[in-house]
Amino acid sequence: MIVARPHTSASCVRGADCQSAAIPAGWQPAPRRGFSLLEVILALGILTGAMVVLGELARLALHNAAMARDLSRAQLLCESKLSEITAGITSPTSIQATPCESQFDVSGPQWLYGIEVFSVDDQQGLLGVRITVAQDLPPEQRPVTVSLTRWIPDPSADLSQTSSSDTSTTGSSSTGTSSSTGSSGL
Repeated sequence: MIVARPHTSASCVRGADCQSAAIPAGWQPAPRRGFSLLEVILALGILTGAMVVLGELARLALHNAAMARDLSRAQLLCESKLSEITAGITSPTSIQATPCESQFDVSGPQWLYGIEVFSVDDQQGLLGVRITVAQDLPPEQRPVTVSLTRWIPDPSADLSQTSSSDTSTTGSSSTGTSSSTGSSGL
């Protein structure tokens, strides 16, 4: 750092180069050895801002990963219940807010499912089955909800059609037997 000294030479008073008179001939300024306080504060501010942004991104990533996990679980539970109904393991009857058998870890919220059965207007012998699976959470926590709808053959319509076709098959079988018996008797 250069310190201003009072000049006593006569050449400085007359407007000559006063700076060269105040600095010795071989003198050079000392090299800077560190950062100034302003540079350190600015660097800390940039570092803090970057850490805040990265922390927020990590929080959002964890939230989105949890939402994707819950959505996948709900879809699996929904498809499982719909497959049970399609396979005939569970009858297609309407129910509301029934707890699911836990297929996952028990640390999370309870899962509830509902079944809505409706007749399809245009097609006879078909039922519409809508399965809805949701988390058992208050609405302010925005629970995950998934619904799947599938048309399936009406089990009661299948039984009546199957029994009428069995009767006609039995009748034709009897006729065939009697005609064959008659043929073998000749």
